[in-house]
Amino acid sequence: MRRAMVASILTVAVAATACGADTQDKSSSGAKEIEVLYKVEPSWPHLEKMLKQAKTQYETAHKGVTIKLTAVQGNNEVYYTKLALLNRSAESAPDVYLHDTFQVNADVAAGKLAPLDDYLKTWPDWATQYPDSVKQAAKGPDGKIYGVPISTDTRGLWYNKDIFAKAGIQTPWQPKTWADVLTAARAIKQKVPGVVPFSMYSTKPHGEAATMQGFEMLLYGTPGGTLYDDTQKKWVASGKGFTDSLGFINTIYRENLGPKQADAFNPKLGEKIGQDWFPNGKLGIDLDGAWMAAAWKPTSTKPWPQWTEKMGWTPMPTQNGEAPGAVSMSGGWVMAMSSYAKDKKDAWDFISIATNKENTLVYSVGTGDLAPRKDVAADPKYSADNPSVKFWTDLASVTHYRPAYEVYPKVSAEVQKVMEAMTTGSKAPDAAAKDYAAALPGVVGGPDKVISGP
Repeated sequence: MRRAMVASILTVAVAATACGADTQDKSSSGAKEIEVLYKVEPSWPHLEKMLKQAKTQYETAHKGVTIKLTAVQGNNEVYYTKLALLNRSAESAPDVYLHDTFQVNADVAAGKLAPLDDYLKTWPDWATQYPDSVKQAAKGPDGKIYGVPISTDTRGLWYNKDIFAKAGIQTPWQPKTWADVLTAARAIKQKVPGVVPFSMYSTKPHGEAATMQGFEMLLYGTPGGTLYDDTQKKWVASGKGFTDSLGFINTIYRENLGPKQADAFNPKLGEKIGQDWFPNGKLGIDLDGAWMAAAWKPTSTKPWPQWTEKMGWTPMPTQNGEAPGAVSMSGGWVMAMSSYAKDKKDAWDFISIATNKENTLVYSVGTGDLAPRKDVAADPKYSADNPSVKFWTDLASVTHYRPAYEVYPKVSAEVQKVMEAMTTGSKAPDAAAKDYAAALPGVVGGPDKVISGP
Protein backbone atom coordinates (compact mmCIF):
# COMPACT_ATOMS: atom_id res chain seq x y z
CA MET A 1 0.00 0.00 0.00
CA ARG A 2 1.78 1.50 -0.44
CA ARG A 3 1.72 1.48 -0.46
CA ALA A 4 -0.80 1.25 2.50
CA MET A 5 1.38 1.10 1.73
CA VAL A 6 2.57 1.02 1.95
CA ALA A 7 2.80 0.61 0.02
CA SER A 8 5.92 -2.10 -4.22
CA ILE A 9 5.62 -5.17 -6.37
CA LEU A 10 6.86 -8.18 -8.27
CA THR A 11 5.78 -11.36 -9.96
CA VAL A 12 8.06 -14.22 -10.69
CA ALA A 13 6.63 -16.50 -13.33
CA VAL A 14 8.18 -19.92 -13.62
CA ALA A 15 6.83 -20.68 -17.00
CA ALA A 16 6.67 -23.73 -19.04
CA THR A 17 6.80 -20.82 -21.53
CA ALA A 18 4.29 -19.34 -23.87
CA CYS A 19 2.44 -21.38 -26.43
CA GLY A 20 3.33 -22.22 -30.02
CA ALA A 21 6.58 -23.19 -31.73
CA ASP A 22 8.68 -21.34 -29.15
CA THR A 23 7.29 -23.59 -26.40
CA GLN A 24 8.07 -26.71 -28.42
CA ASP A 25 11.65 -25.60 -29.03
CA LYS A 26 12.27 -24.97 -25.33
CA SER A 27 10.68 -28.23 -24.32
CA SER A 28 12.68 -30.28 -26.79
CA SER A 29 15.94 -28.60 -25.86
CA GLY A 30 15.31 -29.05 -22.16
CA ALA A 31 15.70 -25.32 -21.55
CA LYS A 32 13.88 -23.78 -18.64
CA GLU A 33 12.80 -20.18 -18.22
CA ILE A 34 11.64 -18.39 -15.12
CA GLU A 35 9.82 -15.22 -16.04
CA VAL A 36 9.81 -12.50 -13.44
CA LEU A 37 6.86 -10.16 -13.87
CA TYR A 38 7.09 -7.03 -11.75
CA LYS A 39 5.83 -3.47 -11.43
CA VAL A 40 7.92 -0.49 -12.49
CA GLU A 41 7.41 3.18 -11.73
CA PRO A 42 9.92 5.91 -12.62
CA SER A 43 10.43 6.84 -8.97
CA TRP A 44 10.68 3.29 -7.68
CA PRO A 45 13.65 1.38 -9.22
CA HIS A 46 14.56 -0.62 -6.10
CA LEU A 47 12.70 -3.81 -6.95
CA GLU A 48 14.21 -3.99 -10.42
CA LYS A 49 17.68 -3.50 -8.98
CA MET A 50 17.14 -6.36 -6.55
CA LEU A 51 15.69 -8.63 -9.25
CA LYS A 52 18.61 -8.07 -11.61
CA GLN A 53 20.98 -8.99 -8.81
CA ALA A 54 18.95 -12.12 -7.98
CA LYS A 55 18.83 -13.05 -11.68
CA THR A 56 22.63 -13.01 -11.91
CA GLN A 57 22.99 -15.07 -8.74
CA TYR A 58 20.40 -17.60 -9.83
CA GLU A 59 21.69 -18.12 -13.35
CA THR A 60 25.22 -18.56 -12.05
CA ALA A 61 24.07 -21.34 -9.75
CA HIS A 62 21.54 -22.90 -12.17
CA LYS A 63 23.14 -23.53 -15.55
CA GLY A 64 20.58 -23.98 -18.30
CA VAL A 65 17.88 -21.98 -16.52
CA THR A 66 17.13 -18.44 -17.68
CA ILE A 67 15.50 -15.69 -15.64
CA LYS A 68 13.38 -13.46 -17.87
CA LEU A 69 12.59 -10.10 -16.29
CA THR A 70 9.35 -8.60 -17.61
CA ALA A 71 8.13 -5.25 -16.31
CA VAL A 72 4.54 -4.06 -15.88
CA GLN A 73 4.37 -0.28 -16.09
CA GLY A 74 1.94 1.31 -13.64
CA ASN A 75 0.81 1.56 -10.05
CA ASN A 76 -0.40 -1.16 -7.68
CA GLU A 77 -3.93 -1.27 -9.07
CA VAL A 78 -2.66 -1.71 -12.63
CA TYR A 79 -0.46 -4.55 -11.41
CA TYR A 80 -3.28 -6.25 -9.49
CA THR A 81 -5.47 -6.14 -12.60
CA LYS A 82 -2.73 -7.60 -14.79
CA LEU A 83 -2.06 -10.39 -12.30
CA ALA A 84 -5.75 -11.25 -12.00
CA LEU A 85 -6.03 -11.55 -15.78
CA LEU A 86 -2.97 -13.79 -15.98
CA ASN A 87 -4.26 -15.98 -13.15
CA ARG A 88 -7.42 -16.91 -15.05
CA SER A 89 -5.79 -19.99 -16.55
CA ALA A 90 -2.80 -22.26 -16.10
CA GLU A 91 -1.54 -21.29 -19.54
CA SER A 92 -1.18 -17.60 -18.73
CA ALA A 93 -0.67 -17.63 -14.97
CA PRO A 94 2.70 -16.58 -13.56
CA ASP A 95 4.17 -19.37 -11.48
CA VAL A 96 5.69 -17.28 -8.70
CA TYR A 97 4.91 -13.73 -7.71
CA LEU A 98 5.34 -11.20 -4.96
CA HIS A 99 1.91 -10.84 -3.42
CA ASP A 100 0.37 -8.16 -1.24
CA THR A 101 -0.50 -9.88 2.05
CA PHE A 102 -4.11 -8.71 1.96
CA GLN A 103 -4.71 -10.79 -1.16
CA VAL A 104 -3.03 -14.01 -0.06
CA ASN A 105 -6.03 -15.68 1.58
CA ALA A 106 -8.30 -14.87 -1.34
CA ASP A 107 -5.92 -16.64 -3.69
CA VAL A 108 -5.50 -19.54 -1.27
CA ALA A 109 -9.27 -19.99 -1.21
CA ALA A 110 -9.36 -19.83 -5.00
CA GLY A 111 -6.70 -22.53 -5.25
CA LYS A 112 -4.19 -20.21 -6.94
CA LEU A 113 -1.27 -20.59 -4.51
CA ALA A 114 0.96 -23.52 -3.55
CA PRO A 115 2.05 -24.02 0.10
CA LEU A 116 5.78 -23.66 0.73
CA ASP A 117 6.02 -25.62 3.99
CA ASP A 118 8.01 -28.54 2.55
CA TYR A 119 10.64 -26.17 1.17
CA LEU A 120 10.74 -23.98 4.28
CA LYS A 121 11.53 -27.01 6.46
CA THR A 122 14.85 -27.42 4.68
CA TRP A 123 15.70 -23.70 4.44
CA PRO A 124 17.67 -22.66 7.56
CA ASP A 125 16.87 -18.97 7.07
CA TRP A 126 13.17 -19.52 7.78
CA ALA A 127 13.81 -20.87 11.28
CA THR A 128 16.58 -18.45 12.22
CA GLN A 129 15.93 -15.11 10.48
CA TYR A 130 12.17 -14.57 10.36
CA PRO A 131 10.31 -13.54 13.55
CA ASP A 132 7.09 -15.44 14.24
CA SER A 133 5.04 -12.26 13.79
CA VAL A 134 6.46 -11.79 10.28
CA LYS A 135 5.80 -15.42 9.37
CA GLN A 136 2.08 -14.84 9.93
CA ALA A 137 1.95 -12.52 6.92
CA ALA A 138 1.36 -15.37 4.47
CA LYS A 139 -0.23 -18.00 6.67
CA GLY A 140 -3.42 -19.38 5.19
CA PRO A 141 -6.55 -20.38 7.10
CA ASP A 142 -5.27 -23.96 6.93
CA GLY A 143 -2.14 -23.01 8.87
CA LYS A 144 0.17 -23.47 5.89
CA ILE A 145 2.63 -20.84 4.67
CA TYR A 146 2.05 -19.42 1.19
CA GLY A 147 4.87 -16.92 0.81
CA VAL A 148 8.23 -15.65 2.04
CA PRO A 149 8.04 -12.04 3.33
CA ILE A 150 10.15 -9.55 1.45
CA SER A 151 8.98 -6.50 3.40
CA THR A 152 6.85 -5.29 6.25
CA ASP A 153 5.84 -1.80 7.36
CA THR A 154 4.11 0.53 9.80
CA ARG A 155 2.24 3.80 9.36
CA GLY A 156 2.06 7.18 11.06
CA LEU A 157 2.40 10.91 10.43
CA TRP A 158 5.18 12.72 8.56
CA TYR A 159 5.44 16.51 8.84
CA ASN A 160 7.53 19.36 7.45
CA LYS A 161 9.30 21.25 10.25
CA ASP A 162 9.74 24.46 8.23
CA ILE A 163 6.01 24.67 7.58
CA PHE A 164 5.28 23.96 11.24
CA ALA A 165 7.59 26.81 12.25
CA LYS A 166 5.77 29.22 9.93
CA ALA A 167 2.44 28.04 11.36
CA GLY A 168 3.66 28.53 14.93
CA ILE A 169 3.42 24.83 15.81
CA GLN A 170 6.05 23.57 18.24
CA THR A 171 8.27 20.66 17.25
CA PRO A 172 8.79 17.86 17.93
CA TRP A 173 5.06 17.55 17.33
CA GLN A 174 3.22 14.98 19.42
CA PRO A 175 -0.54 15.09 18.78
CA LYS A 176 -2.59 13.20 21.37
CA THR A 177 -5.98 13.15 19.61
CA TRP A 178 -7.57 13.56 16.19
CA ALA A 179 -8.53 17.06 17.31
CA ASP A 180 -4.84 17.90 17.74
CA VAL A 181 -4.17 16.80 14.16
CA LEU A 182 -7.02 18.93 12.83
CA THR A 183 -5.90 21.90 14.92
CA ALA A 184 -2.44 21.72 13.35
CA ALA A 185 -3.88 21.42 9.84
CA ARG A 186 -6.13 24.44 10.44
CA ALA A 187 -3.17 26.47 11.70
CA ILE A 188 -1.20 25.64 8.56
CA LYS A 189 -4.12 26.63 6.34
CA GLN A 190 -4.47 29.96 8.12
CA LYS A 191 -0.81 30.93 8.49
CA VAL A 192 0.91 29.27 5.52
CA PRO A 193 -1.22 30.02 2.41
CA GLY A 194 -0.68 27.90 -0.66
CA VAL A 195 0.39 24.82 1.29
CA VAL A 196 -1.61 21.59 1.50
CA PRO A 197 -2.17 21.25 5.26
CA PHE A 198 -2.89 17.51 5.42
CA SER A 199 -2.79 14.62 2.96
CA MET A 200 -4.12 11.08 3.08
CA TYR A 201 -5.26 8.57 0.46
CA SER A 202 -9.05 8.55 0.22
CA THR A 203 -10.17 7.60 -3.29
CA LYS A 204 -10.66 4.44 -5.32
CA PRO A 205 -7.67 5.03 -7.65
CA HIS A 206 -5.45 4.43 -4.60
CA GLY A 207 -7.15 1.15 -3.78
CA GLU A 208 -5.85 -0.58 -0.68
CA ALA A 209 -3.67 2.41 0.20
CA ALA A 210 -6.88 4.36 0.80
CA THR A 211 -8.47 1.59 2.85
CA MET A 212 -5.51 0.57 4.96
CA GLN A 213 -3.39 3.66 5.53
CA GLY A 214 -6.35 5.97 5.30
CA PHE A 215 -9.56 4.63 6.75
CA GLU A 216 -8.22 1.79 8.91
CA MET A 217 -5.65 4.09 10.50
CA LEU A 218 -8.66 6.02 11.76
CA LEU A 219 -11.09 3.20 12.52
CA TYR A 220 -8.63 1.10 14.53
CA GLY A 221 -7.94 4.15 16.68
CA THR A 222 -11.58 4.43 17.79
CA PRO A 223 -13.01 2.58 20.84
CA GLY A 224 -13.58 -0.99 19.69
CA GLY A 225 -13.03 0.00 16.08
CA THR A 226 -12.49 -2.93 13.71
CA LEU A 227 -13.72 -4.28 10.39
CA TYR A 228 -13.94 -7.85 11.70
CA ASP A 229 -14.83 -9.31 15.10
CA ASP A 230 -12.41 -12.19 15.72
CA THR A 231 -14.39 -13.48 18.69
CA GLN A 232 -17.68 -13.80 16.86
CA LYS A 233 -15.97 -14.35 13.50
CA LYS A 234 -18.23 -11.86 11.79
CA TRP A 235 -17.77 -8.67 9.80
CA VAL A 236 -18.68 -5.46 11.58
CA ALA A 237 -21.23 -3.11 10.05
CA SER A 238 -20.79 0.60 10.53
CA GLY A 239 -21.07 1.88 14.10
CA LYS A 240 -20.02 5.11 15.80
CA GLY A 241 -16.32 4.54 15.21
CA PHE A 242 -16.94 3.88 11.54
CA THR A 243 -19.06 7.01 11.15
CA ASP A 244 -16.56 9.12 13.13
CA SER A 245 -13.74 7.92 10.88
CA LEU A 246 -15.69 9.04 7.83
CA GLY A 247 -16.37 12.29 9.66
CA PHE A 248 -12.64 12.97 10.01
CA ILE A 249 -12.14 12.52 6.27
CA ASN A 250 -15.18 14.67 5.55
CA THR A 251 -13.79 17.45 7.75
CA ILE A 252 -10.45 17.37 5.93
CA TYR A 253 -12.09 17.96 2.57
CA ARG A 254 -15.02 20.20 3.54
CA GLU A 255 -12.64 22.59 5.34
CA ASN A 256 -10.16 22.49 2.44
CA LEU A 257 -7.45 21.02 4.64
CA GLY A 258 -6.57 18.29 2.14
CA PRO A 259 -5.39 18.03 -1.46
CA LYS A 260 -7.46 19.45 -4.28
CA GLN A 261 -9.88 17.00 -5.86
CA ALA A 262 -7.67 16.47 -8.92
CA ASP A 263 -4.76 15.53 -6.69
CA ALA A 264 -6.89 13.34 -4.42
CA PHE A 265 -7.89 11.28 -7.46
CA ASN A 266 -4.41 11.28 -9.03
CA PRO A 267 -2.95 7.73 -8.98
CA LYS A 268 0.50 9.33 -8.74
CA LEU A 269 -0.28 11.38 -5.63
CA GLY A 270 2.38 9.45 -3.69
CA GLU A 271 5.06 10.54 -6.16
CA LYS A 272 3.95 14.17 -5.88
CA ILE A 273 4.16 14.01 -2.09
CA GLY A 274 7.60 12.43 -1.98
CA GLN A 275 9.28 14.17 -4.91
CA ASP A 276 7.64 17.60 -4.91
CA TRP A 277 5.34 18.58 -2.05
CA PHE A 278 7.53 17.73 0.94
CA PRO A 279 10.94 18.68 -0.54
CA ASN A 280 9.58 21.97 -1.89
CA GLY A 281 7.60 22.97 1.19
CA LYS A 282 4.13 22.43 -0.28
CA LEU A 283 2.73 19.96 2.29
CA GLY A 284 2.44 20.17 6.06
CA ILE A 285 1.32 16.72 7.26
CA ASP A 286 1.02 13.35 5.53
CA LEU A 287 -0.59 10.17 6.87
CA ASP A 288 1.71 7.59 5.31
CA GLY A 289 4.17 4.77 5.84
CA ALA A 290 7.71 4.02 6.92
CA TRP A 291 8.87 3.83 3.32
CA MET A 292 8.47 7.56 2.62
CA ALA A 293 12.13 8.18 3.47
CA ALA A 294 13.16 6.08 0.46
CA ALA A 295 12.01 8.93 -1.79
CA TRP A 296 14.76 11.16 -0.36
CA LYS A 297 17.70 8.82 0.19
CA PRO A 298 20.84 8.86 -2.02
CA THR A 299 19.59 5.73 -3.82
CA SER A 300 16.38 7.44 -4.98
CA THR A 301 15.75 9.10 -8.33
CA LYS A 302 15.50 12.55 -6.67
CA PRO A 303 17.62 12.59 -3.51
CA TRP A 304 16.81 15.18 -0.83
CA PRO A 305 19.81 15.24 1.53
CA GLN A 306 18.16 17.77 3.85
CA TRP A 307 15.23 15.53 4.74
CA THR A 308 16.75 14.36 8.01
CA GLU A 309 16.67 17.96 9.29
CA LYS A 310 13.53 19.16 7.53
CA MET A 311 11.18 16.26 8.26
CA GLY A 312 9.61 15.01 11.47
CA TRP A 313 7.64 11.87 12.24
CA THR A 314 5.15 11.05 14.96
CA PRO A 315 2.53 8.37 15.72
CA MET A 316 -1.05 8.72 14.53
CA PRO A 317 -3.01 9.27 17.76
CA THR A 318 -6.13 7.39 18.74
CA GLN A 319 -9.39 9.32 18.41
CA ASN A 320 -9.53 10.84 21.92
CA GLY A 321 -6.23 9.64 23.32
CA GLU A 322 -7.56 6.21 24.30
CA ALA A 323 -4.95 3.62 25.28
CA PRO A 324 -2.44 2.81 23.95
CA GLY A 325 -2.48 6.40 22.67
CA ALA A 326 -1.36 5.63 19.13
CA VAL A 327 -2.34 3.39 16.24
CA SER A 328 -0.58 1.85 13.28
CA MET A 329 -1.40 -0.62 10.53
CA SER A 330 1.05 -3.17 9.13
CA GLY A 331 1.16 -5.13 5.94
CA GLY A 332 3.86 -6.04 3.49
CA TRP A 333 4.66 -8.24 0.53
CA VAL A 334 5.54 -11.91 0.17
CA MET A 335 7.07 -13.95 -2.59
CA ALA A 336 4.47 -16.62 -3.37
CA MET A 337 4.31 -19.62 -5.68
CA SER A 338 1.40 -20.38 -7.99
CA SER A 339 -0.34 -23.71 -7.74
CA TYR A 340 0.03 -23.83 -11.54
CA ALA A 341 3.84 -23.85 -11.35
CA LYS A 342 5.22 -26.81 -13.31
CA ASP A 343 8.78 -26.67 -11.99
CA LYS A 344 8.16 -25.90 -8.36
CA LYS A 345 11.66 -26.76 -7.14
CA ASP A 346 13.22 -24.30 -9.60
CA ALA A 347 10.63 -21.72 -8.59
CA TRP A 348 11.44 -22.21 -4.92
CA ASP A 349 15.17 -21.90 -5.59
CA PHE A 350 14.55 -18.46 -7.10
CA ILE A 351 12.40 -17.42 -4.13
CA SER A 352 15.11 -18.46 -1.68
CA ILE A 353 17.77 -16.51 -3.60
CA ALA A 354 15.62 -13.41 -4.11
CA THR A 355 14.87 -13.29 -0.38
CA ASN A 356 18.36 -14.05 0.93
CA LYS A 357 20.12 -11.52 3.16
CA GLU A 358 22.03 -9.80 0.37
CA ASN A 359 19.02 -9.20 -1.84
CA THR A 360 16.64 -8.34 0.99
CA LEU A 361 19.16 -5.75 2.20
CA VAL A 362 19.28 -4.14 -1.25
CA TYR A 363 15.49 -4.02 -1.34
CA SER A 364 15.00 -2.79 2.24
CA VAL A 365 17.63 -0.06 2.02
CA GLY A 366 16.26 1.14 -1.29
CA THR A 367 12.54 1.10 -0.45
CA GLY A 368 12.65 2.19 3.18
CA ASP A 369 10.33 -0.70 4.06
CA LEU A 370 10.98 -2.42 7.36
CA ALA A 371 13.17 -5.49 6.97
CA PRO A 372 11.48 -8.86 7.57
CA ARG A 373 14.81 -10.61 8.26
CA LYS A 374 16.66 -10.28 11.59
CA ASP A 375 20.10 -10.22 9.96
CA VAL A 376 19.09 -7.40 7.63
CA ALA A 377 17.59 -5.36 10.46
CA ALA A 378 20.88 -5.74 12.38
CA ASP A 379 23.07 -4.71 9.45
CA PRO A 380 24.55 -1.18 9.85
CA LYS A 381 23.76 -0.42 6.20
CA TYR A 382 20.06 -0.83 6.93
CA SER A 383 19.79 2.25 9.13
CA ALA A 384 22.93 4.15 8.07
CA ASP A 385 21.18 7.02 6.30
CA ASN A 386 17.70 6.73 7.81
CA PRO A 387 17.33 8.09 11.36
CA SER A 388 13.61 7.33 11.32
CA VAL A 389 14.02 3.53 11.18
CA LYS A 390 13.85 2.93 14.94
CA PHE A 391 10.69 5.02 15.26
CA TRP A 392 8.84 3.12 12.55
CA THR A 393 10.07 -0.22 13.87
CA ASP A 394 8.89 0.62 17.39
CA LEU A 395 5.38 1.35 16.10
CA ALA A 396 4.97 -2.41 15.80
CA SER A 397 3.96 -2.31 19.49
CA VAL A 398 0.68 -0.54 18.59
CA THR A 399 0.09 -1.96 15.13
CA HIS A 400 -2.90 -3.82 13.72
CA TYR A 401 -3.31 -6.16 10.76
CA ARG A 402 -6.09 -6.29 8.22
CA PRO A 403 -8.64 -9.09 8.44
CA ALA A 404 -7.21 -10.55 5.25
CA TYR A 405 -9.79 -13.27 4.72
CA GLU A 406 -11.05 -14.37 1.34
CA VAL A 407 -13.68 -11.65 1.02
CA TYR A 408 -11.52 -8.83 2.40
CA PRO A 409 -10.70 -7.33 -1.03
CA LYS A 410 -14.45 -6.89 -1.62
CA VAL A 411 -14.91 -5.32 1.81
CA SER A 412 -12.01 -2.99 1.06
CA ALA A 413 -13.67 -1.90 -2.18
CA GLU A 414 -16.83 -0.94 -0.25
CA VAL A 415 -14.74 1.09 2.19
CA GLN A 416 -13.16 2.94 -0.73
CA LYS A 417 -16.60 3.85 -2.06
CA VAL A 418 -17.67 5.57 1.15
CA MET A 419 -14.28 7.24 1.57
CA GLU A 420 -14.60 8.66 -1.90
CA ALA A 421 -18.03 10.02 -1.01
CA MET A 422 -16.35 11.96 1.81
CA THR A 423 -13.68 13.24 -0.56
CA THR A 424 -16.20 14.58 -3.05
CA GLY A 425 -18.83 15.57 -0.51
CA SER A 426 -21.53 13.59 -2.30
CA LYS A 427 -22.84 12.20 0.99
CA ALA A 428 -22.77 12.97 4.70
CA PRO A 429 -20.83 10.58 6.97
CA ASP A 430 -23.92 8.98 8.52
CA ALA A 431 -25.52 8.37 5.12
CA ALA A 432 -22.33 6.85 3.73
CA ALA A 433 -22.01 4.64 6.82
CA LYS A 434 -25.54 3.36 6.22
CA ASP A 435 -24.61 2.59 2.60
CA TYR A 436 -21.67 0.52 3.81
CA ALA A 437 -23.83 -1.35 6.30
CA ALA A 438 -26.37 -2.11 3.58
CA ALA A 439 -23.72 -3.36 1.13
CA LEU A 440 -21.67 -5.43 3.58
CA PRO A 441 -23.90 -8.56 3.77
CA GLY A 442 -23.83 -8.87 0.01
CA VAL A 443 -20.03 -9.03 -0.18
CA VAL A 444 -19.33 -11.24 2.85
CA GLY A 445 -21.91 -13.97 2.22
CA GLY A 446 -25.12 -12.90 3.92
CA PRO A 447 -26.56 -11.05 6.95
CA ASP A 448 -25.66 -13.96 9.26
CA LYS A 449 -22.01 -13.05 8.79
CA VAL A 450 -22.46 -9.44 9.93
CA ILE A 451 -22.88 -7.77 13.33
CA SER A 452 -23.55 -4.16 14.26
CA GLY A 453 -20.57 -1.98 15.08
CA PRO A 454 -19.88 -0.33 18.43
